[in-house]
Amino acid sequence: MIAISCYVAGIKPPIPATRFDNAVKLLIAAGMPIEDLARTPSNKLAQYYGVEHPPLQGHDALDDALSVTYTLQHLMKTGKLRPDVFDRP
Repeated sequence: MIAISCYVAGIKPPIPATRFDNAVKLLIAAGMPIEDLARTPSNKLAQYYGVEHPPLQGHDALDDALSVTYTLQHLMKTGKLRPDVFDRP
């Protein structure tokens, strides 16, 4: 979300582009089973992990991104996702 927002605004991102990647790798690193990953859309990730959040609307880019964000924050807070995973190629 940061990468595309910076691109649209025409500004340099605050972190190197090499740090942007697909959230799938992060979810796998946090231990989400591949089978569950394949059948859980991005707008349902927070629900899958039982994360409390404001109501989200499916098939809405902002709400889908928020669901992913809430999930990654939850995984980091609970120790299932470590910050160093974001630097892996």
